[in-house]
Amino acid sequence: MFSLPKSIQELNSRQARLCLEIEKFGKSRAGADFSSGNMLVGVSGGIDSTALLIISTLLAGKSGGRVFCAHVNHGLRESAAGDAEFVAELCAELGVRMESVRYDVRDYARSHSIGLEEAGRILRYGFYQECMDRFNADYLLLAHHLGDLCEDVVMRLIRGTGWPALSGMDAADPGRKLLRPLLFTSKDRLRSFLESVGCPWREDESNLSMQYTRNRVRHQIVPLLIEENPGFGNGIRRLKTQAELDDDFWTGEVNRILSCAEGLDSGEFFVPCSVLNKSHPALRFRVYKTILESLGNGHVLSDSLERLDSAFSGRKSGSTVQFPGSKVVIVNKNGLLFKVIKTIDRESGKV
Repeated sequence: MFSLPKSIQELNSRQARLCLEIEKFGKSRAGADFSSGNMLVGVSGGIDSTALLIISTLLAGKSGGRVFCAHVNHGLRESAAGDAEFVAELCAELGVRMESVRYDVRDYARSHSIGLEEAGRILRYGFYQECMDRFNADYLLLAHHLGDLCEDVVMRLIRGTGWPALSGMDAADPGRKLLRPLLFTSKDRLRSFLESVGCPWREDESNLSMQYTRNRVRHQIVPLLIEENPGFGNGIRRLKTQAELDDDFWTGEVNRILSCAEGLDSGEFFVPCSVLNKSHPALRFRVYKTILESLGNGHVLSDSLERLDSAFSGRKSGSTVQFPGSKVVIVNKNGLLFKVIKTIDRESGKV
């Protein structure tokens, strides 16, 4: 189908520099030489993931790593079968082992009463995990790039996300062994890379549909922001870098407070007033949120956190603030007790 470079030395200087920049960024976020390990790359066949797969194989060849590919057909487009064929041919040319699967995302969404995007995400990441286990992969590489980061920031702003999560998706998630090495790379550079090596790609027509929020942000809102500020992408890159520094600082501060909390056997947490009294409200809010999230599912709303802090600051001993997921925080003169209220199934009588 096409002939692709087998090593970075076969690239022109501009494209070789791009590969090395991506490797440097990935290492800085992973905290290790990811390209020397087993990498599973999620590939749809579009510009971003096609470029990532090729670049990953070039970096693996330099560092001694191995690359595997996972492709998901969501069953939403007739042209999706052609995407799977393209990715299979690409993997054959690169000598990469590929695993693919087809899901009926529309049926899954309907049966679970969720949206198509959420259904696709659940099925896709479930398959990725299966492939991670199958290949004993050290990293799951996804092709989110700078444009995706810009869109994510705008979407989080629309939803009212707080700082530093407002800065968008993370480049690395150690818990899921997930790495986004292209996150600070523009799509234009990825397109130029593929053109320079003579590699085609597939276009997903659903990316043009205004049915999805992300597409409306991508095609309507972000272009207006770039029109107002052509350096918008660079600004988002700086925002993300600053947020990573802030997040590292706040994580350390929250852990310092949590080290003074009492973890009870029942999964309850008690944080004494002697610790909270010395903490700035910005720190207290983060402590509240961290503990509540550790108690289980249930989205923590900022309004509820404000009510909790108001009750604490007002010394409203005996008051209780409720949170989703049957979680409550009880205020007393000595501190705050975080716990989950156990519910009883009326039919079975079981907790």
